[in-house]
Amino acid sequence: MTHASSTRQIAIVGAGIMGRLLAWQLINRLESVTVTLFDKDPIDNGGAAAYTAAGMLAPYSELESAEFDVFEMGMASLARWPAVLSSINATVHPPLTLFSGGTLVVAHQQDMADFQRFYQHLVTKLPSVLLDDSAAHMQVLQQAQLQLCAPQLATRFNNALYLPNEAWLDTNQVMQGLATYLQANGVHWQANCHVSKIENITKGKHAGRAAVHLPSAKQVFDNVIDCRGLGAKRDFATQKSQQLRGVRGEVITLHAPDVTLKHAVRLIHPRYKLYIAPRDAHHFVIGASQIESEDQGPISVRSTLELLSAAYSIDAGFAEAKILNCASNCRPAFTDNLPKISCNKRVMQINGLFRHGYLLAPYLAQQACERLFSQAQALPFSELIQEVS
Repeated sequence: MTHASSTRQIAIVGAGIMGRLLAWQLINRLESVTVTLFDKDPIDNGGAAAYTAAGMLAPYSELESAEFDVFEMGMASLARWPAVLSSINATVHPPLTLFSGGTLVVAHQQDMADFQRFYQHLVTKLPSVLLDDSAAHMQVLQQAQLQLCAPQLATRFNNALYLPNEAWLDTNQVMQGLATYLQANGVHWQANCHVSKIENITKGKHAGRAAVHLPSAKQVFDNVIDCRGLGAKRDFATQKSQQLRGVRGEVITLHAPDVTLKHAVRLIHPRYKLYIAPRDAHHFVIGASQIESEDQGPISVRSTLELLSAAYSIDAGFAEAKILNCASNCRPAFTDNLPKISCNKRVMQINGLFRHGYLLAPYLAQQACERLFSQAQALPFSELIQEVS
């Protein structure tokens, strides 16, 4: 049974990109809800993996190594991001930007075999309905075309694969914008707050609801949604099929006045899924390594040298760039690297977004709300996937 109040009381634990977008989704539905957001960090900064990301919305590029499900969910999310940003921009200034220049995939001569494999993966995995209009989804650029598209790249590369529908975000800008929007629209944000336990209540006057346990008290809600990422690892420890692990990623932010890129760049690299994501005023984020480690320490010398060397190999203008920030973090992932939404009575868990947080969160938030308001219980992961028009 739902709480006697006509307004549904919902708690979200974890204010990373998943928790914030879920809160946005909830308060923009027709249902009457109040949303309380719990997080261990301050509102304007913290250790969430969402702060350590290039912000790529690159479903085509991810086809190289990800399941086709990720592509479908990513395309659905990519279509939803403009509405999310438009909504936030009614509240925040300066406005958030969806960088929609597409991705240029390049490779040095010694890595051309890997480049060809990357291209063949896309051709093999993309559905025929898309390949019937393949130029709208991917274009092989010869050097003359690359010269027109990205002159600085044409000095070092003979060709490129252009993926025009991919985009990217400024991750810090999005996290700050969502925080401002959510607080301005009635979300009760409890920051610097350690949640020790989340549980269904089975006895007493609150039976049939759910509780969030804090060191000082217990708070009761109609539903609790756990978006803590690796913070919830202990809760998955006994589930052999859904054990959670951390995958380390590292990014570097540069200011490079001598570099002008209108597109994101994906460099085919033997070790990294390496992106260069432009920001405004000659700022660039280079990332990210993918290391099977839960080390939360600072970025390593090896990763720093390899990321910076890769950037310089793309554009010599990076030689005079200033290093503004080096960051590392661990992203939550299940064994199959696919996200999961699980429901147990009044407690829902959303986790395992791996390296696809920004790519998948809008779609997962929508699906979580559909389950929440339809009272659906745990479903197979395959039922998350809907046909994308």
